Amino acid sequence: MSGDSSQEKTEEPSARKLKKAREKGQIARSNDFAAALTLLFTLLYFFLAWDWIVAQFMEMFDIVPKLYTMPFPQAIEVGFKTMLEGALYGIAIPFAMLTVIAGILGNIVQFGFIFSFDPIIPRPEKISLSSGFKRIFSAKQFVTTLLALLKTLIVAAVLLIVIRIGIRELLHPIQQCDVVCQKTVIEHLTKQLMLFIVPILIVMAVMDFLFQRQQFTKDQRMTKEEVKNEMKDIFGDPHVRAARQGIRREMSEQDIQKRIRTARLLILDMGIAIALQYEAGVTPLPIIVAIGKGNMARKMVDIATVETVPVVSDPILVDDLLSEGKIDQYIPEKTINKVATLLRQTQGQVKQ
Repeated sequence: MSGDSSQEKTEEPSARKLKKAREKGQIARSNDFAAALTLLFTLLYFFLAWDWIVAQFMEMFDIVPKLYTMPFPQAIEVGFKTMLEGALYGIAIPFAMLTVIAGILGNIVQFGFIFSFDPIIPRPEKISLSSGFKRIFSAKQFVTTLLALLKTLIVAAVLLIVIRIGIRELLHPIQQCDVVCQKTVIEHLTKQLMLFIVPILIVMAVMDFLFQRQQFTKDQRMTKEEVKNEMKDIFGDPHVRAARQGIRREMSEQDIQKRIRTARLLILDMGIAIALQYEAGVTPLPIIVAIGKGNMARKMVDIATVETVPVVSDPILVDDLLSEGKIDQYIPEKTINKVATLLRQTQGQVKQ
């Protein structure tokens, strides 16, 4: 039982795993969100450019009577050119470009810009029948299908209601409703559809996006063993790391002991110790050989006591040395007089 439970994905995905998944193109993606944004852009396009689209169609229809007066080859050429310019260049291409832009924008809004060839690389598991059946009958696929069915039913119901309400306006005698009248009626119905359908699709898209994100996070969960392995990859084996820290600590303590042994003076503040080395005729100025805080400072005092290195408490001098001084460098200029005074005062305390 314990072996099985250790393989259960109970841990939240780490930032490292999510980053690797993103590099492979594995992200929380809602197709409904991109589709809803595309539909919104499409409706806005037709709504804002309706007059211009109608003008393009009218221009195409106006050319028809003129074609009867032309020779057949010329009529075919002129008619085809007019239809191509009006329908393709004037309507279809702008609409297609807007659809592509909306689709790209719908994906960027969800997860930003991402570029990866990993999803299209062929792998055995992608063509496995068992894996395919698992995907088809998974809970994720079931919820996705249910949302798609629900969305279809809602949109169909709204369309039916709006058309039934507006059918009376469309049933005016054709003699009483010219092109301008029909244009007004269609615009009114389009607005009604937009007011009802767009908010519904946006709500459904947001629901699908939240579900996909929650499902993606669940799919990316890690087992306890995966977490341990990842920590080892990042920080190394904890036993090896502890051993290395112990070695570094031991080497650091040995180095401090050597430095204190050669020091001429140890200056203290609350929890801070600074060791100075000075040998007349050899070093022009005293040199800072060690700085310790907390436990290290206490060890420095213990070593100095054993090695009979003079210990002096001077908080102001410690602050000056810390603010401008560095290890293995001469003391700052403004501390020279104070340090010289302390060296003279402790001259008799140095072991021979």
